Amino acid sequence: MAMAIRGTVLRATGVVLSALVSVAVMTSPAQAQDTTYFDSFEDNPDDRWSWSTWYDGNTGYDIQRGLARTGANNGWLTAETGGASFNRYVEFPRSAGQCAGEVYVKPSTDDTVMTLDVWALDPNDTGGYDWHLRNSSRHQLNAGDYQAIGFGTTPTVYGGTVRLQYWVTLNGGGAGNFKMARVDDFFVRCWW
Repeated sequence: MAMAIRGTVLRATGVVLSALVSVAVMTSPAQAQDTTYFDSFEDNPDDRWSWSTWYDGNTGYDIQRGLARTGANNGWLTAETGGASFNRYVEFPRSAGQCAGEVYVKPSTDDTVMTLDVWALDPNDTGGYDWHLRNSSRHQLNAGDYQAIGFGTTPTVYGGTVRLQYWVTLNGGGAGNFKMARVDDFFVRCWW
């Protein structure tokens, strides 16, 4: 009888210790770290955003016009036979393992084609010209309200400081097929 009680006590003690170890493991701080950037075209967007256009493409901002998804401001892109892009430079002070991002786009016509590209600068390039395309995605959207489109997950293979450029491009629809899209709420998160 004493042996049976002692065995039961030992089993119960083992279960309690096992439960305590599980709780300790689940509540210990995570080892991963992350950094996020958010930009909704507020204040002076030209301080952070660059742009490119070709052929009849055009870019601009709606400043306090009530057309933004959040806040007071947004960007816009137009094109018929050409294209237009906004790009945003993001720098992380240490090497990141992966980055993911999204941006909200509001197309004014159906069959609007947006391209999202992520470029990474090789940290060994002291001149700042050795950019490599790390991720590219194409999105076909219909007219409607703002909708999130993702840049996808970009592994950062370079050591040292991570320097990325995020490009949001509107592709024209061809002659007689004018396209316009508003852009707002850019978000990127990198973790390591």
